[in-house]
Parts: sequence; structure tokens; C-alpha cells
Amino acid sequence: ARMGGRVGLLDADVHGPSLPQLVSLPEGSLPIVQRAGSKLLEPPVVGGVKLMSYGYIAQGASAGAARGSAMRGPMVGKVVAQMLSGTQWGELDYLIVDMPPGTGDVQLTLSQTYGISAAVVVSTPQRVVLADVRKGIDVLNELRVPIVSLVENFAYFRDESGRSHLPFGPSQLDAIREYAGVAEAGAFRLPLE
Repeated sequence: ARMGGRVGLLDADVHGPSLPQLVSLPEGSLPIVQRAGSKLLEPPVVGGVKLMSYGYIAQGASAGAARGSAMRGPMVGKVVAQMLSGTQWGELDYLIVDMPPGTGDVQLTLSQTYGISAAVVVSTPQRVVLADVRKGIDVLNELRVPIVSLVENFAYFRDESGRSHLPFGPSQLDAIREYAGVAEAGAFRLPLE
């Protein structure tokens, strides 16, 4: 957005929406209003990025106390589809969708109904994560969604002396990169900050 792109960000994790905790909305952004003529939701804009999350529209969201959702998979897929098609995104160059972990209804609904042009797979260094990430990569490959980048989050932190520590164990990024067929230049390790 800072480089002139028209950008939207959809938090598609209905059970655990994180966008409301990560981004402070401007005063008066909630409740999100629905346009009278089009019936589309008017997304809040922060830093030139249009935002939508279940955490902004769930019961209690306007008071800052959105309640949890007890929905089964197919209903979650419908809610995400409604947020995607029921939001006044306008003309966008990029719509970034932060998907929930796993290989469930949200991923399938978005891939099959709307099409996904590319994926960035985000993981953490724990060995147990490797199996889940491989399943996710398999699903993306089956859906013919190209994986353009890999990010290993919480990979390390540096203490005051500059020494690196691995709180979640050694990196799994090379194994994931090889499995996904992503070039080394497309793989990144982010520190725990």
C-alpha cells in the first residue's frame, strides 16, 4: 500500500480472528456499516489497507468484546465467503487472505470458489509442525495453488550480547523448502519479537 498498491486484507480465521488484536482501528470504525444500496460491508482502512475480519462483525465486536463462534466447517466456509464477497473492496491490486491453520473448509472454499493466485506458507520451527505443513503443501499442490514463499515464524531470538537462541528447536525451513520446491531466495526465518 505504501508503494501505491490497492490492498485488502481478509482475516479468514473465524474461530480465532487475530486482526482485531494486531491492528488498532481508527476511532469510529466499529460497528462496521452495511451500504444501503449495495448491501456490502464498508471495511475499515488502516495505512491504506482495507481490512475485514470476523472479529469486526461478530456479536459484541463493536463494543470490543467479540464472542467466540461455535460453527462447524461448512458454516465457517460460508461465513468466510460472505466476508469476501460481501465486503466493499473496490478495485484491488492485492487481496491478502490470512487463512486459519490446517487444510479445512476455508482453504477449499476460497480455492475452489474464488481461486487463489499464490500462497505464502507460514510455519514455526517445531518438528511436529513439519507433518502439518506438508499436508498443507499437498493440499495447495492438489488445488494447483503455487507456493511463492515460505516463512518460518518465531525461528530465533537474540539476547543482549547478540547470541542467537532457538526457543522452539532447530529450523525446519530447509526440509519444508525442499518438500515444497521453493527456491532458497523465497524462504525466510523471522525472529521472535
